[in-house]
Amino acid sequence: VKSLRAAYFDCYSGISGDMILGALVDLGVDPGKIRKALKTLDFKGYKLKTSRVQRGRIVGTKAQISLTKSRHS
Repeated sequence: VKSLRAAYFDCYSGISGDMILGALVDLGVDPGKIRKALKTLDFKGYKLKTSRVQRGRIVGTKAQISLTKSRHS
C-alpha cells in the first residue's frame, strides 16, 4: 500500500488547529507522533488530549489543547 505524504484541506468556511489535529488522527496519524512533533516547537506548558466523540450521526476525533501554565507564571 502506497502512503500519501500530503493532505489538502478545502476550508471554504474556515478550520481551527484542533479540528486539523482531530482530522489527522481520524486519517490514521498516531496521536503520539503528533505530540512528538509538537514538542519540537518552542512552546511549553500545554497538554494535548484526543477522544472519540459523536454529535448526532457524525463520529470523529476531538482534539483538545489546554494550557498547563499561565503565561504570566
